[in-house]
Amino acid sequence: MIRSEHAIASYDFHQRLVVPDRLRRQTDGVYLTAVARCLERYRGGKGRIRKELHAEVEECLGAIAGCTPRRVAAFCKLLDDASEFAQASGKAATLRRRVFSLASGMHPLVTEQAAGFETTLQAARQAIAAQLNVSWEEIEDQLFADVIELQKLRGFDQDLQPADLLARYNVAQTQAVLYRATRVWIEASSQAPYLIRQAKLAGLMHRVSRLASKHRQGTSVYRLTLDGPTSNLRETTRYGVRFAKMIPALLTCQNWQLDAEILGVGNRLFRFHLSPADGLTSSATAPPDFDSELEKRIAETWYKHPVEGWTLARDQDFLVQGQQIYTPDFVLTHRDGAKIYVEVVGYWTPEYLREKQQRLQQFSALPQAKDRWLLMFDRPPTATKKAALEPLSIPAVVVAKVKEPTAWIAAALAKPLDLGTSKRSD
Repeated sequence: MIRSEHAIASYDFHQRLVVPDRLRRQTDGVYLTAVARCLERYRGGKGRIRKELHAEVEECLGAIAGCTPRRVAAFCKLLDDASEFAQASGKAATLRRRVFSLASGMHPLVTEQAAGFETTLQAARQAIAAQLNVSWEEIEDQLFADVIELQKLRGFDQDLQPADLLARYNVAQTQAVLYRATRVWIEASSQAPYLIRQAKLAGLMHRVSRLASKHRQGTSVYRLTLDGPTSNLRETTRYGVRFAKMIPALLTCQNWQLDAEILGVGNRLFRFHLSPADGLTSSATAPPDFDSELEKRIAETWYKHPVEGWTLARDQDFLVQGQQIYTPDFVLTHRDGAKIYVEVVGYWTPEYLREKQQRLQQFSALPQAKDRWLLMFDRPPTATKKAALEPLSIPAVVVAKVKEPTAWIAAALAKPLDLGTSKRSD
């Protein structure tokens, strides 16, 4: 993604709309040629410093009419994202102090030996290298490794094409608009569970409701509401990055639309709309299979020791109560149709725990879900967590203590277990 200082957008003050900068092949074809030259510089730039590569990108793009420094900087960031640069080991500053300290006693230095000047630059380098017991080339390579502009290129995505980079630019500018989002709404149908999972992975506060008046191809439409803090601009911008991270995954879906409130010029609210009709494409890779290590461990344990007649699936079922929808982390389904809804209790803040307790209480009381819920903890819960969840009367297990899937099912069908309480408090 690009940074806030690279963002370019236009604001319609009459309709209160915000439109991110976009480059189109038909009207901005000149960029394809210029970007191709930029890619050549990076592909052949192994060993060159970042500052030099950026200067050449500016030279390639700067000649295009209307190409602003901010747009050039955005392309530099995207090219860097497709690159591997030498990283600082954390010892660069220490090495500089050591080298400069050793060199201070040799001053003045000259490039060629002359009367009155005892030490040449080359001789000083050799002496310092000998004292540090490494070659001068190694010293020079690490001396300013912590200065971003002076880091050397080690590798680049050789498959990246000009059209791909333009597509990434358009997506990145769209993401940058959402950095200042205060609230986002996404409507989707069959792929709503996938998007809910992405919201969880992004750490977004979210609510899901079914839109009774909308259907697409015979499938219900769901609205995913993503909220962010609005009390101050700094927090809003930081949380907005999480909204932006969902865009690549969203672009891989079908039949969706996104609307957002954007904190724009003068801290006034503007609207932003996005849908497949905008033509953006994503190179998103497959998302992580699990939201947490605990979920991964639960799945691995199940697949090593499956229980006859039962199957385990993630984020597959919606529980609906009026306009409210709940997606359990796992669903255990018996061949006769009986289900056990599994909720994994990892690290939850007190505020999130209270909301989760209310929603679990609401949905575990549904007739079709009664006595078929299971809470799974990584370790014995803290007193605060246990007090919040005890009124639910939902069976629970501590995965570290109850490792057999057969025991999980037995617990779900029996009375709540005594989990004990962690000595740690929230």
